[in-house]
Amino acid sequence: METNSNTLENNELEALRIEPTFATPAVVMDAENGVFRITGNSYPEDPLPVYVPVIDWFRKYAQHPLPRTVFEFKFKYFSTASTQLIFELFRMLEEIFNNKYEVLVRWFYSADNDEIHENGIDFSSLFEMPFEVVEVPSEHPEDD
Repeated sequence: METNSNTLENNELEALRIEPTFATPAVVMDAENGVFRITGNSYPEDPLPVYVPVIDWFRKYAQHPLPRTVFEFKFKYFSTASTQLIFELFRMLEEIFNNKYEVLVRWFYSADNDEIHENGIDFSSLFEMPFEVVEVPSEHPEDD
């Protein structure tokens, strides 16, 4: 039986799950299925303790990515300090894409959140890889 060495390598990479707080996002990094998610708020006083483990984990995954990688971002808000670390994840995704793997970034934004929408448009213009900016229904619809 022929096996994919990427799959073997990534099966050894234990899933990383980080529970959200008021100021930090939920993170799900699971190499088994090649779908990764960061959701919620991201404005910790110091973003390094939040993002360094995520970046280190993803760097290991990027050494042996699956044939298809999907990374989903769904922020309510993120701080300027978080931007540099989010940018680093995009840089690694672009590198995977440039190495001839299939990559898709999905940037979700709430219909009532123009800032997150604009951030997604800005990020999508900075990287040469498939990048979807996807509107989702408002989380706080106006009462009629």
